[in-house]
Amino acid sequence: MGLQIADGGVVVSLKRLGSASVLVVRGCVDTGTVHVLQERLAGVAGAPGGVVVDLSDVSFFSSAGAAALAAASRRGGLHVVVTPMVRQVLDAAGVADSLHLHDFPAEAEEAASAGASRHLLLVG
Repeated sequence: MGLQIADGGVVVSLKRLGSASVLVVRGCVDTGTVHVLQERLAGVAGAPGGVVVDLSDVSFFSSAGAAALAAASRRGGLHVVVTPMVRQVLDAAGVADSLHLHDFPAEAEEAASAGASRHLLLVG
């Protein structure tokens, strides 16, 4: 799977799926490890296509992670795959409404790719 950045208890992998960038996050996202997620989000911020952040394999997700996602979503819409625990943290942090939340990776990847294709201008 593409490039990986790891630190402490978190690993963030990057893969491309069509025009979308997919960040797969595993482990613990807290104040000590959130910089890894922030670095990856910054790396895909201006990339063509949509961005998916798959949090389905995180074991812990703190408000620091929620803040990182909220900041990144201001640069462009994020499609985030969540578990019930992650959804609860995003709701409590007040950022869930600024993100496109999905229960399944395939659903998020499809939505991100569809969103990217709406921005294409074809001139004939």
